Amino acid sequence: MMGLPHWDRIVSFEVPMWTPYGLDYKPVSFVGGADRLLQDVATYAMDLESELIYLSGMRYGEVGVVSYDKTIDPGRSISFPLGFVVIFSFSKAMEKFVSRFVKEMDEIKVGVCFCDLWDREMPLGKYKAIALISSNPFFDDKNFLEHFVQELAKNVDAKATPSLSYFAEKFGYRRFFIPYETDDPIELAISSICNEFETEEIISLLGSIDH
Repeated sequence: MMGLPHWDRIVSFEVPMWTPYGLDYKPVSFVGGADRLLQDVATYAMDLESELIYLSGMRYGEVGVVSYDKTIDPGRSISFPLGFVVIFSFSKAMEKFVSRFVKEMDEIKVGVCFCDLWDREMPLGKYKAIALISSNPFFDDKNFLEHFVQELAKNVDAKATPSLSYFAEKFGYRRFFIPYETDDPIELAISSICNEFETEEIISLLGSIDH
């Protein structure tokens, strides 16, 4: 199965200075404070060695581990997000699951991108992330997440994966950035450039670089 396409975009988030970003205690239950369904998404994501970083939708507003201030004080930023965005930290298991899950969905675009986190003018780090996006302003995020959780549960149960979320809740969850957890950003950039230079003639002679 081919992986997700790499997007030449960087998603940036401003993280409140008091957010327990490096070592986070109860990351699942806190996100779940907004809705039980979100808690299930966060739990199963960890079982796939990923994490629910950010979600924006009509029904849920903005939630996630980089939006603590908006979760605690919804009145701080009164807005009604249109469209739908959900971002997970990258893992091979999550990439494989999402690739299969969105295969027949025309409304959802999905790809791998970088996610920069900032505390005011200071960069905290760079994630490799999986982003799912819909431009439909009235996208039904609740219906999507219900289906997403059902399929996630099947995938996790089939693998009998131990619940990493239990240890994250009990002992804290240590986050790592790209140099420690996944691909080298320079190699990814080179791969992206090579893909942009692909032509029909090259593909016919050598095959696609992604294969």
